[in-house]
Amino acid sequence: MQIDQKTLQRLLTMNDEKLAAMIDRIARESGISPEALGARPDDIRSIRAALGSATEEDLKRLNELYNVYRQTRKTR
Repeated sequence: MQIDQKTLQRLLTMNDEKLAAMIDRIARESGISPEALGARPDDIRSIRAALGSATEEDLKRLNELYNVYRQTRKTR
C-alpha cells in the first residue's frame, strides 16, 4: 500500500463514517490496533486535520515506515 496525495484527497472526501471505517479497516488489515495508537475513530475531526496537513515528505516517510513494518512482519 502506498499513500500519495491523490489517495489522501480521496480519503478526505469521504463522510465521517466512511472515513472512520476505512481507517479502521486499513489499520486492522495491517495488523495495527487503532486504539493502541491512540487513534479514535470518534475523533474524526482531528484525524481529518492531520491527514489534510500531511506534506509530500510526511507521505514519503509514512510509506517508508509502512514498508519497514511489512518487512518486519514477514520475518516473524
